[in-house]
Amino acid sequence: MSSLSAFLRRKDNSFTQFVKYVFCGGTSVVIDTLTFYLLAWLVFPCMRASDPVARFIEYIGFEVQAATEEELARNFLIIKAICFVVSNSVVYLLNVWFVFEGGRHKRPMEVILFFGASLFQFVFIWLGRVLISDFGWEVTYSNISMLVLGVIMNYFVRKFVVFKR
Repeated sequence: MSSLSAFLRRKDNSFTQFVKYVFCGGTSVVIDTLTFYLLAWLVFPCMRASDPVARFIEYIGFEVQAATEEELARNFLIIKAICFVVSNSVVYLLNVWFVFEGGRHKRPMEVILFFGASLFQFVFIWLGRVLISDFGWEVTYSNISMLVLGVIMNYFVRKFVVFKR
């Protein structure tokens, strides 16, 4: 167990950082995805009947309210804004505890830069909305594409702008 503890505390090796970043980012993606689909299913209808997740939910015996195209466009943005706050809060804490060395900036500035840099994700969210509304993509495929783009961009911004290398 001590080798695992040492691995988690080590922040000076780029390979180690990236492995831990991927794990922490994966945790954030799981939280983002669970938050997204729970809200899309139970609070803000945001799936077509043909969406793979909607079909799965119905397959296991639950009902899904199919959203209108207007609801899809509006609710996708609302849900992604909520997911942004939840998942970025979790990943910030995980990044500080396990991945990057703080201290490049004072803590309030670090938090502002972390969330500020993450705001670029809204470009991907807008792109996801366009893929849904203008190109007929299913919400699930659009959401996954947006998440992949965000993970790649955020690693480099956080490593080289927000935290110490």
